Amino acid sequence: MRKEVLKEILELDKHVRTFVLKVGNRTETYGSLCMRWGDQCIDNAWLAYLRNGIDQYDVVPNMTYPFTNVPVPPQTFNLGPVLSQVTTYPGSDVIKEVKVMRFVYTLSTGTSEREEIGANWEDIFEEQVEEFQGDCEYIGMSRSTSRSLSREAAEASFHVVPRFAATFCMMILFAVFSCIMRDWVLSKPWLGFLGVLSASFAIFTSVGILSFAKIKFNEIVALMPFLVLGVGVDNMFIMISAWRHLSLFLTVEERMGRTFSEAAVSITITNLTDVLAFVIGSTIKLPGIRVFCAYAGVAMIFVYIYQITFFAACMAFMGDREANNLHCYTCKKVLPREEAPNKFYEIFCAGGMSKNTPKAIPLEHQLTKFFRLIYGPFITKPVVKVIVIIGYLIYLGGAIYGCTQITEGLELKSVARDESPPWIYYSEEDKYFKEFGPSVSVVLQGSINYWEEDVQKKLRATERDFAENDFIFDDDRLTASWFRDFEKYLTMTVGTTRVDKEEFLEKLGEFVRDRRYSQYALDLDLERDENGTVTGVRASRFLVTSKDMTNTTRESNMMLKMREIAERSDFMITVFGPGFVIYEQYIGVLPNTLQTLGIAMACMFAVAIIMIPHPICAVFVTLCVISIDTAVIGFMSLWHIPLDPISMLNIILCIGFSVDFSAHITYSFVIAPVEDPNLRSASAVHNLGMPILQGAMSTVIAISVLSTAPVYIFRIFFKTLFLVMIFGAMHGLIVLPVFLSYLGNWMPHKTDQRDKRFPSSHSRRRAVQEPPAERGTLYKTVPTTCGQEKVDECFVVELLVSTV
Repeated sequence: MRKEVLKEILELDKHVRTFVLKVGNRTETYGSLCMRWGDQCIDNAWLAYLRNGIDQYDVVPNMTYPFTNVPVPPQTFNLGPVLSQVTTYPGSDVIKEVKVMRFVYTLSTGTSEREEIGANWEDIFEEQVEEFQGDCEYIGMSRSTSRSLSREAAEASFHVVPRFAATFCMMILFAVFSCIMRDWVLSKPWLGFLGVLSASFAIFTSVGILSFAKIKFNEIVALMPFLVLGVGVDNMFIMISAWRHLSLFLTVEERMGRTFSEAAVSITITNLTDVLAFVIGSTIKLPGIRVFCAYAGVAMIFVYIYQITFFAACMAFMGDREANNLHCYTCKKVLPREEAPNKFYEIFCAGGMSKNTPKAIPLEHQLTKFFRLIYGPFITKPVVKVIVIIGYLIYLGGAIYGCTQITEGLELKSVARDESPPWIYYSEEDKYFKEFGPSVSVVLQGSINYWEEDVQKKLRATERDFAENDFIFDDDRLTASWFRDFEKYLTMTVGTTRVDKEEFLEKLGEFVRDRRYSQYALDLDLERDENGTVTGVRASRFLVTSKDMTNTTRESNMMLKMREIAERSDFMITVFGPGFVIYEQYIGVLPNTLQTLGIAMACMFAVAIIMIPHPICAVFVTLCVISIDTAVIGFMSLWHIPLDPISMLNIILCIGFSVDFSAHITYSFVIAPVEDPNLRSASAVHNLGMPILQGAMSTVIAISVLSTAPVYIFRIFFKTLFLVMIFGAMHGLIVLPVFLSYLGNWMPHKTDQRDKRFPSSHSRRRAVQEPPAERGTLYKTVPTTCGQEKVDECFVVELLVSTV
């Protein structure tokens, strides 16, 4: 409140009100563009009071807080919404010091031309304020305009374009290195690159089709390429894993057939559940999420189509190369490692299987070997299983606790880029201007006989109901009520408030023409005859002021309380405040999330029942989804992530993605060619441990660049999807194998009945890798292959060995 500081503030105010905007051949200023009340611009009243005191008298007028009285014209206004961090002189309410001030400039619109001019004025306003800041000695400022947030949201996608390029390169490197082995023939680096390319084709196809269909690309859709790229390559790892588990001595046609017979069900389940998750998400009432789900859903459909067409064709070409013992890079024929002429050749050129040494065992990927020899036996040990169950219970307890701590709502600053002008403005607004919340309009509609005494009693009671609750200031100075002041007017002019209809309406017309009460003309929708005489009241409103809107939960509860009071009133009432548009998403997020989760769970269960060959498997998969979703929501809150439209979107996605890992492991457990549940769990981990780990890592790599994005929605996307991948992989590799090993006796393994002429890949691989033997001996060396099966199946195995 020092004079030199206030003069600088008033200089800023003058600069804003007087800078010139050129429009064609004329110039415009704030004075010609402002919103008006009568013939005056709507001004910052307290600022005008200071302006008059300093400009006219060169003194700082005494101002009291939170209410100050202005002598000319006589009025009282509330400084609470515009001043913060106020210090008063001891023993009085006179302001001594103010740390933060807020003032608003309002433009008049109504036509497209005025809106365009207003938009141009706002652009120049931001430039002028930024320029003025450089000359300021005492004050710093933050700013926001009506278009700041929408512009920030529209530009958000541009901030991730360089990150997508980085993601694409990292995914290619990861996929290529994941497909490399110590064998130069069995390595498939180009296949890894083509798998990433296949997912990219799906992204471009989705964007192209939906853009052609005039479905707008919004800032949330900018997240879709990261998601599809990360998830789209998962199926590649499943198919490559199924290929690697087959014998090198089979023809390419047979290996492709067996790869599809073993991997197609898994990838169909995962893609179907992902697409279903997006279809369900597209039914949500929030438009941004609907558009995202549309783009991502179409992309996932094409991920599947390209996987079984384009990528499968590439895989067949690579299979031909492998069958002809061609080098993975040069495509030149090379010798097997055991036939290498020298060490240099063996290290840099050799690979493949020798046709002359049938005893040779195909080279196994080191990670697959780890899951077969070390991890599988380890996870099925009794002590380890007990530790896993205890750890799981702790994990579940933490998740449930986190669910009780969840907060709801997307703050306005979260839409903007970090440290941008609107981000700074809304951060400071949340910090300093929450004690005095926005005003709430209480609108009375319909035919109401305001002049009747019973109606007036009910109206007074209604005003008290709205004022006397924990969310509203119970202070007449903070309530704008035309009816309360009209009763005072009647008492002053007539001497009583009990008047008949004609006198009531006559005095009401005089009331809104009186300069002292003319502001109430905005709160009354009066019926008039052709002579301008008031004949009735179509609608009216009074305004109350909310308080202590310190968090999103309190804001949404305030709105609900206002609606509850309106619902039980004797009048037809609508309540509305400028913040209700924002608060609405707070109360809509949780019900939408729970409803969508319920529908999605039912759909996922139905898919699992149909696609996995045992009903208990469907139960296991559904329980895993529930467990993962609970953990994501719970630990999300512990990671300070609120439940808002962005995190809600990710929770919906995690339904589809959490099915992936559990469905793969459960399906592999069911078709494992052994009876013992521990061995079946180990077999499932051996077959799918590597692709599950690769799938989780690929998704985390794809979204990792978003962790440094300067926009909240991108960082939240990373955090929630990171939790989904971590918990999904944990369930697939740790929790589910342990629980299946305990409960697997309820699920007898299903013998593969798809083609009786050929045993499973496990049987065939074992038969090929056994040393040659006599006819009678061979039958004894493969008891785990045949068991009690018919002898003709074992005879096929013998013929395969003999052929080699």
